[in-house]
Amino acid sequence: MKFSVSQAPLKMRFWVALRLRPADWCVPILLAVPAGLLGALATILFRELIEYFQSFVFGARGDLIALVRATPWCVRLIVPGFGGFLAGCFLYLAERISSNERHGEYMEAVTIGNGHIPISQTLIRTVSSLCSIASGASIGREGPMVQLPALCASVVGRTRGLNSESLRTLVACGAAAGITSAYNAPIAGAFFVAEIVLGNVIAERMTPLIVASVIANLTMRSFPGYHAHICLRPLGKPVRSGSCYFSGWGFFWV
Repeated sequence: MKFSVSQAPLKMRFWVALRLRPADWCVPILLAVPAGLLGALATILFRELIEYFQSFVFGARGDLIALVRATPWCVRLIVPGFGGFLAGCFLYLAERISSNERHGEYMEAVTIGNGHIPISQTLIRTVSSLCSIASGASIGREGPMVQLPALCASVVGRTRGLNSESLRTLVACGAAAGITSAYNAPIAGAFFVAEIVLGNVIAERMTPLIVASVIANLTMRSFPGYHAHICLRPLGKPVRSGSCYFSGWGFFWV
């Protein structure tokens, strides 16, 4: 095909778009970067909201058990009850909305769904969990910390117009980023999602999972005040006991 002089800019744009277009296998890896970044930011936002609501309810920030011990006994009864009432109201609203929306959980969206996570239902359930946790209920905060990053990944994938298979992989990347942000375990988070959520460990899916987990971990570490949940002690010198040596790596015989 020949191009005239007036069509030269169009030819150049066509050539650049053709050369710079990523391959199909590169798209999940490239989109895993914003999925990991948004997943870490969503986790940080949820933690900050918990701290803010706890300071609003109990008047200070810090350890929840210490805050509850410093409050009168009547407040210990009223606050969790009122928080549970608000959480129940939001759950009821989420159930009303979810009557027309299926596969709201990230595991369902990946395993039996098409990767589509409803936004309104997820946000309302997150507010319900926020009310329970901030008022002192003994429920885990890790669930919303994984669901929110998966929602962010689903929104990114739908914005880019991914197909169902790629969208499910990207939602799994968001879940891996959430687990990494919650537990400070990037490699374990990637393998957990690959084995439990996706059901297999293959290179095509492990690569974007690891990329999203590492990006989430680096994002968490870049914020001030970050600290690892589990701190390992430095390895000491081997201590000899008979014919058995012990070091930080374990026991070995000589």
